[in-house]
Amino acid sequence: MQKFMKNKKNIILISIIGGICIVYLLLCLFTQSEYFLKNTTINGIEVGNMTKDEAVKALNQQFQDDTPYLNLKLIVKDKEYQINVKDNVSFDAQSTVEDISKEISSSFLTRGYNYLFGSDFSIPVIIKDEKKLLETIQKSQILQYDTKEKTQYKIGENEITFTKGHDGEKTSQDDIIEKIHKALESYDFKEHIECSLVESKNDENEMKELHEKLSKAAKNATLDKNNDYKIVDSQVGVNYDLGESIKEFNNASQGESFTINATIIQPKISKEMLEKNLFKDVLGSYTTTVSGTAVRRNNVRLAGVKCNNVILLPGEEFSYNETVGERTVAGGFGAAGAYVNGETVDAIGGGICQSSSTIYNAVLLSNLEITERTNHSYVSSYVPIGRDATVSWGGPDFKFKNNQDYPIKLEVTYSNSRLNCKVYGTNVDHITVKITGERLSSTGYKTIYKDDPTLEEGKEKVLTSGYTGAKAQTYRHVYDANGKLISSQKEAYSVYKSRDKVVLRGTKKKEENTQPSDKSTTHDQTQSNPQNTNNQKKPSTNDKKKVTQ
Repeated sequence: MQKFMKNKKNIILISIIGGICIVYLLLCLFTQSEYFLKNTTINGIEVGNMTKDEAVKALNQQFQDDTPYLNLKLIVKDKEYQINVKDNVSFDAQSTVEDISKEISSSFLTRGYNYLFGSDFSIPVIIKDEKKLLETIQKSQILQYDTKEKTQYKIGENEITFTKGHDGEKTSQDDIIEKIHKALESYDFKEHIECSLVESKNDENEMKELHEKLSKAAKNATLDKNNDYKIVDSQVGVNYDLGESIKEFNNASQGESFTINATIIQPKISKEMLEKNLFKDVLGSYTTTVSGTAVRRNNVRLAGVKCNNVILLPGEEFSYNETVGERTVAGGFGAAGAYVNGETVDAIGGGICQSSSTIYNAVLLSNLEITERTNHSYVSSYVPIGRDATVSWGGPDFKFKNNQDYPIKLEVTYSNSRLNCKVYGTNVDHITVKITGERLSSTGYKTIYKDDPTLEEGKEKVLTSGYTGAKAQTYRHVYDANGKLISSQKEAYSVYKSRDKVVLRGTKKKEENTQPSDKSTTHDQTQSNPQNTNNQKKPSTNDKKKVTQ
């Protein structure tokens, strides 16, 4: 009897289990359709009884509505940082919904389970460019969060005192990237993202960084030529033993101070000194009177304008040719008297040697270093002998260097046919300069007569003016604030050529007529300024010789 009852219970149990299995199998059979199963969610959206197309549409709409949240909010302690990734993500609802649909319906036996207990899926938001993500993270400044107190230092007269910092916590780049990916992949980015912190310790690398920062030569305050000549602060020169500083650092406790012997060199010019003394003095000034044609006067003026407001930092060199540039018609220059192979001709930019010579004299009086200067072929009239500076594009240049501790500036102005150059700077020692010169020798010129059949007998015409050659030496004398001579030295040695005077003499027979004869004679037209002569030759377009202007 007992055996029968036991068998009966087993039969009932098996029947129940079998019935359940049959019902489950029927459920699996009848849940197969084109619609998602009940209780299925994707990214939090209930897609049960939706077709795949309807689900895709709903998910795309949700992503569009959630796009503003892609300006992610990351929290470090109580501080919030924003990292905007909306232009660096992709979202593919179409293919992912297709994959989810296949996963749900692929197994006949799991369809019933999914129907009864539901399924939750996520369509990830994918970062397209990892490099761009890192740049965005860095731009947010979240990686600068660091509670570590860095080691401090104080520079003394012969030592540096360091105070060891305290350890702290900082953000981790890898952690931030991982948290962002995880939030996007799980479509869980609407709320803020909590960032973890890692230990931030003071170690000997900090001492190496400080040594690299501090161990530099002393530098005076100066001007930044790449930033509108704004003032750059001075730099203290420091030299000390890195190994000793690391040893003391490792032995010190957090917050403890230790001292290292050092060589300290203070700059001569601080930021405050430069601000107070910048361009306050006229170091030298010189003026010349400009004559000749209107074109020549404009050439002189234009060349001066191009040199106006030029600033030279300590150690920098001025080049007249580089500053003025090639003399062209397009650049505003015209044809005026210049020397070519000893002849006076019209050349583009003729006359601008007067600008270079005027600046040369102002520079001499400023006690600056002349690095290149060439005298003219013949003695010039607008400056004393030995104090001219000829220039030519592709030929002689005029250069000087700012050999002072402070910046200098040129001020070149033109008014009423007078060209003036002032050199502004800082006359630290209150010196004055005097330039003297002497003519060492002179070489006279001969007068050569040439017959001219186009001139009537008895008449003469000057073809080429004659110039007296010479050798000259100039001297630079420097005086202190009390007028006492500090130094006297030779400045420049100049050699000028002589040029024969050529006179045309008429050989043409006079024609007899009843009119009274003209007894007037043509006078010698020799001029002191060779650039103002009326007997100038026109250079041919094929003349490739250097033009001295």
